Amino acid sequence: MEVFSIVINGIISGLSKPVAARISNFWNLDERVHTLRAEIKKLKDTRDDLKRCVDQAELNGLTARNQVKWWLEEVQAIEDEVSVMEERFRQQQQRRCVGCCHANCSSRYKLSTKVAKKLRGVGELVDRGTFDTVADSGSPPDAVKEIPTRPMYGLDVMLEKVRQFLADDAVGIIGIYGMGGVGKTALLKNINNEFLTKTHDFDVVIWVLVSKDFVADKIQQAVGARLGLSWEEDETQEQRALKICRVMRRKRFLLLLDDVWEELDLENIGIPLADQQNKCKVIFTTRSMDVCSDMDAHRKLKVEFLEEKESWQLFQEKVGKKELLDLSSIRPHAEKIVKKCGGLPLALITIGRAMANKETEEEWKYAIELLDNSPSELRGMEDVFTLLKFSYDNLDNDTLRSCFLYCSLFPEDFSIEKEQLVEYWVGEGFLDSSHDGNVQNKGHAVIGSLKLHAYWKW
Repeated sequence: MEVFSIVINGIISGLSKPVAARISNFWNLDERVHTLRAEIKKLKDTRDDLKRCVDQAELNGLTARNQVKWWLEEVQAIEDEVSVMEERFRQQQQRRCVGCCHANCSSRYKLSTKVAKKLRGVGELVDRGTFDTVADSGSPPDAVKEIPTRPMYGLDVMLEKVRQFLADDAVGIIGIYGMGGVGKTALLKNINNEFLTKTHDFDVVIWVLVSKDFVADKIQQAVGARLGLSWEEDETQEQRALKICRVMRRKRFLLLLDDVWEELDLENIGIPLADQQNKCKVIFTTRSMDVCSDMDAHRKLKVEFLEEKESWQLFQEKVGKKELLDLSSIRPHAEKIVKKCGGLPLALITIGRAMANKETEEEWKYAIELLDNSPSELRGMEDVFTLLKFSYDNLDNDTLRSCFLYCSLFPEDFSIEKEQLVEYWVGEGFLDSSHDGNVQNKGHAVIGSLKLHAYWKW
């Protein structure tokens, strides 16, 4: 066969160049496919070596350079194309055993031409697969990203306290707690946006919405995106945590976590401990003071309901018609509605918007009737109820839920002594008095738990 090939090649070399090229394409297909396989293996080995370097660099907080990423993408594309050619070659080999000589010769010639072209492409990629630098620190992320938010009402004192804690190196973790809808998120957003114009020493300010049904991977994704990190889909939570940690421990960071419902293991996510040594900070919002304790907050701030003055300002802004609210026929009813909102910003905003186009005294009176009897009929109130019910459903047990609901039976602004309230609960069977121990103590513990969940002031 070798002698035969030598003879054939000698004949081909004696032909004109165009004819010789066509015959060579036909005759050398098997050899070209064999060479292509060897070159693809060499390319894959180079690709694998490069990926190991990139993976190690990313573990050290670096980012693969664009030219490296493009080269890897080109390698993947040419691998896919070669796989298709391999399948066509296999089919062509099978057809050699049957008839259709003309069709077989034609397809063999075309395939051999494509293989020769692909060989050149693979060779070029192999030659370009050597890089002096595979990764670098990349473009640094913006230190702060603006978050749209509404103006704050009655939270200036809280904001000033947060500023003081941020300036105190001994304070690493700050917990902000309060009932749903009181403005915790608005406060946290304003803290974030302050750093857009304020001179500060943080390398990066990171905002993450946690929520009740949080997934650690989602938090890692949000943090990683702010740090400019990327990872493979099959990477484990631990591998991602290692990448995050290696970057963040070299930075002075401020991490803002909104709507935390239970203790977060920041270490498992990859967040280094915020302490006096690294001067990093973590601020989170929650509805429960217990979460502040579970998260080892160095300082705890409770967001209270708005005072009367701030409540009126917020309501007036949402109605949007000061001259209407100043009318003697409307003002008393508006003030009554504001009082019924109890200083809850979400309720003030919702009802204020609903009343924006109500210009008659009768409409305002009717709104008060709805609030007393069927508040769900007011536009937008379903959002308020959804938020409040969500908090109610997540009380720790049925005893807390029953005792809290019982309090809604009392008239508005009704005053009652704690001991008397506990007696009522015992009488209703909410508190089991059959076991040893002081049932009054248990009742006061319930009151304390409801206060911790920010359901009322006492």
